[in-house]
Amino acid sequence: MKEDNRLRTARDTKPSGGPGKGWRSLRKTFEVFRKRRVLVFICFLIVSLALCGFHYYRNRHTASTVLSLDYEEASRGLTPNQTRFNIFEIQSAEVMERLIEYAGLQEQITPDELSECISVQPTHDKSVSGKVNYISTSYTVSFTNNGIVGKRTAEDMLSLLCRAYCEYFVEHYGFNPSILSFDVNDLKFNDEYLMAVDLLELKCTQLENYVKLRGRDSKNYQDPDTGVTFSALEQRAKNLAAYDIATLRSYVIENGIANDRPGLNSMLNYKIRMDRLIYDKLMAAYDEDNKGIEIYDAAMSAVVMIPTQDETMNYYMSRTNTGMDNMAIHADQQLTGAMERLEQISYNTYLAEKLEANVFDRAKAERADAMIHDIETSLETLASDIQALDSAYTSTKARNYIGFSIDDGAGLADRVGLAPSLLYAALILFAAYTLVFLGIFLSDKEKEV
Repeated sequence: MKEDNRLRTARDTKPSGGPGKGWRSLRKTFEVFRKRRVLVFICFLIVSLALCGFHYYRNRHTASTVLSLDYEEASRGLTPNQTRFNIFEIQSAEVMERLIEYAGLQEQITPDELSECISVQPTHDKSVSGKVNYISTSYTVSFTNNGIVGKRTAEDMLSLLCRAYCEYFVEHYGFNPSILSFDVNDLKFNDEYLMAVDLLELKCTQLENYVKLRGRDSKNYQDPDTGVTFSALEQRAKNLAAYDIATLRSYVIENGIANDRPGLNSMLNYKIRMDRLIYDKLMAAYDEDNKGIEIYDAAMSAVVMIPTQDETMNYYMSRTNTGMDNMAIHADQQLTGAMERLEQISYNTYLAEKLEANVFDRAKAERADAMIHDIETSLETLASDIQALDSAYTSTKARNYIGFSIDDGAGLADRVGLAPSLLYAALILFAAYTLVFLGIFLSDKEKEV
């Protein structure tokens, strides 16, 4: 009896809320849910269907795509023309204005309002070593239709957004074609004939260099409509400079054609005098260097040869670099500069002589005007042909710059978000179970008190 009393006393003095009571509360909670299992299942089904409906509504009004950068510089965070890449330019005003135009939403929505429908985030947003950030080359772009784009669906708007951004990217970060729009109109009214010829030649050289650079990237590319190649356009530019512009220059010089003959003659005489002064200065420096070399060589030739050991351990007399070598290099530079000035003096003198030997002839001037006009037309046509071929090539190459992967074939389970809906419903059910358990556990504890 005493032993039984001690055991009963130990049970009575056991701390309240111990593991035994917790398990009893857990069993009671299970019994509550088991008895109401039909109601629990119905609630679970209702919550799951509600979540599926929410996901379906959201997915129906949201479309996403993965934008991939497929060029070498992308891994360094750069664009094809070596400038810094910024993915958020896809929400810029210029891209939004294009999207509004393509969607036919003019005067219905502003670029700022439309940009709020777009979200962008990198597909790999992580840090490699804490300090070195990973540069993502792919981004998830989403468009959410919040009711401000009319009857357009999210998929339609996302497709138009991809088109607008691709065009923007190519125009701003591909090769710069601004040189193709160089204006050479009415040169003869703004400058002297020879200056006009110089500008025409400069324009032709720029076109040749541009098309030559493009040809390096695509030697075998042909226009799909005309079959024209960059090499053919480069040859046209060379022929234009070698024949047409050269003929115009010779005609203007030989006939002494000028808008302001006295002014041009005065300018030429001034340039001749200045070039002569520079020529005399360069030749004087050249002569002084030569004299210094003669003196230096005679005085130091015996001490600039030193014994040296070669790789085979044999001795030979090696000549060291001395001040004489620097003087020789400087003398060559002075002589080269002097010869260039002498050529310029000869050319300007020839021009001045032609101006003095000829009188103004309106017929010859009109012919020169016609030649200038013909060359301008040829340059504009060449620039237009280059731009057409360049646009076709750039459009073809741009398909490799940016890639878009849109999943249009999502199944019903993906559209309604079946997996996450069931998971969220299960979590809600577990939360309800936990709340019931806590209520029963606290109620039992109060009864013990």
